[in-house]
Amino acid sequence: MNTKVNEGKLISGKEALIALASGEEVEFKDSVDKWENIKHHMNLDLSMFLNTPDWMKFRLKPRTITINGIEVPAPFEPKEGETYWCFSTQTVIGYVHNVYESERADRRFINMGAWRTEEEIKQVVAALRQVFGGSHDN
Repeated sequence: MNTKVNEGKLISGKEALIALASGEEVEFKDSVDKWENIKHHMNLDLSMFLNTPDWMKFRLKPRTITINGIEVPAPFEPKEGETYWCFSTQTVIGYVHNVYESERADRRFINMGAWRTEEEIKQVVAALRQVFGGSHDN
């Protein structure tokens, strides 16, 4: 399980090579702006990692979980001062965001998980609505 801070964030070509050598899953953004697994594109040569073209970006593949056959972003453990998104039954959209203060102050909010971005929590809420019913408009 990948627990690196860089997960899903851009990394350099050198970091991508090191991650590949360490067995991590690395993705690159191609010329049509789509994330692809490097292992499926072994025609990349070493120079692309060492002298990365402007259009090419690298990242560690974000972790995912599966909810009844639907793949969604995995939750993370926020650290003090980090913004996170979590479930909320108090809102129509099903989620809220907070800034993490401490385990004691925030555990009640993140007991079902926390996600780094609104886009991630939207995917999770949509998947849960597909599984358990409810509106799919949010």
